Amino acid sequence: MKKLIATLFISGTIIFGAMAQKVTVDTTRYVTVSLEIPQLQRQRDLRIYLPADYRTSNKKYPVLYMHDAQNLYNKGLNKKQSWNVDSILSALPVNQQAIVVGIDHGGMKRISEYSPYKSDYGSAEGPAYVEFLVQNLKPYIDNHYRTKTDAKHTAIAGSSMGGLISFYATLKYPQIFGAAGVFSPALWINPEINQFVSDAKISPKSRFFFACGDKEGNENEIVLKMDSLLRTKKVSAASMPPPVILKGEEHNEHQWRLEFPGFYAWWIKGW
Repeated sequence: MKKLIATLFISGTIIFGAMAQKVTVDTTRYVTVSLEIPQLQRQRDLRIYLPADYRTSNKKYPVLYMHDAQNLYNKGLNKKQSWNVDSILSALPVNQQAIVVGIDHGGMKRISEYSPYKSDYGSAEGPAYVEFLVQNLKPYIDNHYRTKTDAKHTAIAGSSMGGLISFYATLKYPQIFGAAGVFSPALWINPEINQFVSDAKISPKSRFFFACGDKEGNENEIVLKMDSLLRTKKVSAASMPPPVILKGEEHNEHQWRLEFPGFYAWWIKGW
């Protein structure tokens, strides 16, 4: 458990500061933008990855929002530290590629920003962070990029605390986020999420994808319990496949990059 808690704090360590809405890097497929989070009075870098034909077409694209952007792409990272999202998507046909908006975590504020509820490990800044995603970030992306703006073409995903806040955001704003990729979610840190699910009116259009390893303490038991709870809320098998439990996998990027292709293939079937 101590190892897992440490991972919650240190997952991703590259932090950048910049002026609000300033494009600091713009290459053919990688864009870095810094935005203000007015709800929390701090800055945050975005790492955007564009489809292969974005610069040469007039098409609109689905959007996948992801947390802990420092660890998403091969570019600038050791592959062992990365989800390899860019490499995975670049290998797909162009008609299956989405815009990926990676949001840097907040360093020592990571747990607080990704926590819907207060815990022994941090305050509850998660609701304010999600408000930023809905009220500021998504409008910015939709205004500056050619996007398909509906929930069907908008997903959110993350691991650990990022999985928790992705799940929460999809439950709270089903009209914004149509699907959630919930990898090794730190549900245990905010057990109040169980009551939130019990009380929630879950949209029949909401889709959930859960995955974890079987070497993460009792994580697989917690994920299976949440799966059972959601099924009592009439979430169908079509909207939520059985949780993927990866044998021999621990709480790290190796596991998440193994299952990211499965999540992504599942998501795009709903386009």
